[in-house]
Amino acid sequence: MRLHPSRTLTLCALAVATVLLPAQGWDGATQAQGWARQDKDDSFTFYDPGAKVLHTWMRDGGEIRTIPLGRLETPPSKWIVDPRGNAWVVDGTTLTQIEPTGRITKTIKLPAEVGSVCWDTKGFVLSFKTQEPYLEKRRYSDGDDLWIFGAKPGNKEALSNRNLHPLLMDDLDHILLGNGNDLNLSLINADSGKKEGETAFKLGKDPAPAFAGGSLDRGPLCLWSGKNVAFASLKATDLPDAVRGTLQGQVLARIDLTSSAVAFLPTGLGDDHLLVGVLEGNAVFVNPKGGLLLVPVK
Repeated sequence: MRLHPSRTLTLCALAVATVLLPAQGWDGATQAQGWARQDKDDSFTFYDPGAKVLHTWMRDGGEIRTIPLGRLETPPSKWIVDPRGNAWVVDGTTLTQIEPTGRITKTIKLPAEVGSVCWDTKGFVLSFKTQEPYLEKRRYSDGDDLWIFGAKPGNKEALSNRNLHPLLMDDLDHILLGNGNDLNLSLINADSGKKEGETAFKLGKDPAPAFAGGSLDRGPLCLWSGKNVAFASLKATDLPDAVRGTLQGQVLARIDLTSSAVAFLPTGLGDDHLLVGVLEGNAVFVNPKGGLLLVPVK
């Protein structure tokens, strides 16, 4: 992936959220809660805390798969569904493999809490809540490490100042790793775990600004598949005064991975809405009261 600075992008985002229409059965449009896994077929997998079930759902197809998680002692924070339909579920510092029937087949102790995940056809990557980035890529078959990136945290480090280092997998299966200080990303080879470079994003002709207040517990990164564009969710207060202007509440940073240009877009939503994906030219947010909201993007 080549990243080049270019001229400022002029964008007009409609900061008006649209409510999705209801569908048959369990309906993400009205019932979705919390974090979700968006796959390349534009399906989303949500956790239903009342039923203790993972629901895989599509906007036009409704519910297409369920995996019961009733045998877990506490609710999960992240999950990946492998090519055989098994779920790899993160619960605190525990990684659990669960069959489509709900049977637990493997449990693995992790070195720290997981803040972000991504995946490709060979395995899944865990990014931990540690002061410095630490990643593990694991096999779908048994959960064993394929590679690690960074220094494994010790017990004291795992309980100290923790940062969220968000991940995403781009269309070419590169891992893009964020940090807690600005919008720049590290480019990591998904097969080897080796760092291949750093981005240098621009806001107009100037470098994209560092966040106000220094290191942050970052919001998620989501890919607009096929466009080579990523979106990062921010609070308007995360931006320096000179950049923030009239922006309020939740803000989207539109990151053009081809031109290296960044723009900040209003959403009209509060900080309590969670970005979970991009669907057909809309950023998809989960409403804290349940259900999904769409914010058009360009």
